[in-house]
Amino acid sequence: MATSLFKMPFDVEKTKVRKIYESDDLKTAAVKTLTCDHIKEIYGELNFTELHEDRPYTYTSLVTSIDGKIAFTDAPQGPLIAKLNKYDPDGANADWWILNMLRAVSDGDIIGAGTMQAESDYTCHVFDQDLEDARIAAGMNPVPWNIISSLDGTDIPFGHILFQTPEVPVMISTSAAGLKVVEEGLTCDYAVVGPVSSIEDVTDEMICTMKANQDKVIVIATGEKAPDSKVALYIMKKFGLDKVLVETPSYMHYLVSQGLMDELFFNYSCIYVGGQALSIGKFGKEFGSKDHPHTKMLSVHTHSDHFFYFRQKLIYD
Repeated sequence: MATSLFKMPFDVEKTKVRKIYESDDLKTAAVKTLTCDHIKEIYGELNFTELHEDRPYTYTSLVTSIDGKIAFTDAPQGPLIAKLNKYDPDGANADWWILNMLRAVSDGDIIGAGTMQAESDYTCHVFDQDLEDARIAAGMNPVPWNIISSLDGTDIPFGHILFQTPEVPVMISTSAAGLKVVEEGLTCDYAVVGPVSSIEDVTDEMICTMKANQDKVIVIATGEKAPDSKVALYIMKKFGLDKVLVETPSYMHYLVSQGLMDELFFNYSCIYVGGQALSIGKFGKEFGSKDHPHTKMLSVHTHSDHFFYFRQKLIYD
């Protein structure tokens, strides 16, 4: 049954992008996702090359300027990098729709507590009714699990709309220290998994607890003072999350540093920002000249000469 969550119309002709490159890897990609008219007409077929046994397949979607900036200093709202491209405003709508498509094919969507603080009405649901209908037809939850990533729980706004919207399933991934903060802050029903310090500590009973409490906020506690992403992702996989979208740039960068990020959907708004404006991974540790991941281009789409959509597979040596 369709949700009552806010939807918006998408003009197919104005939103559609054109594929100008595809890697041979995608031509034989065996992991199918959703089939619906809007994906076919706007983007084309979207499949993945593999799944993992011990964690979800992870991917992110970000829009950047041509020099890798994700926000203006004087107007830090992320979407403006796309929206203020005056030569292709419909390209910005295509960027927004692609994010919705990637939400639609995911089982879970990781967001940061900072985003929740900045946007009190932020929910990772699918704004295109055609995409939500496709999820329902495929037997998926209408809304992917909204997974809040927090170091110690102190940055989570517990009065946020996410905790007041029953149609949005919510998880929190935090540390053992954060669990105490979460238990004090949550006013809705919740179920706890952990704390656990290793994959070996994860039991079938824990996963059964998660499955029996899907109508509650599920709190996953790993690590002591900071969550252990490898263990947390393992728990999510055992719970049934095969594909997870990561919408927080800082956590995405951290997962890359741990070799746990698989794909990058980077949309390029052809504007130049420069200077000290926010860039991807600015608050994380940079890679060095002797130790850094590479990528392989999987596909390139274009909306016009002013907006491009790159899909890349990360390669870790």
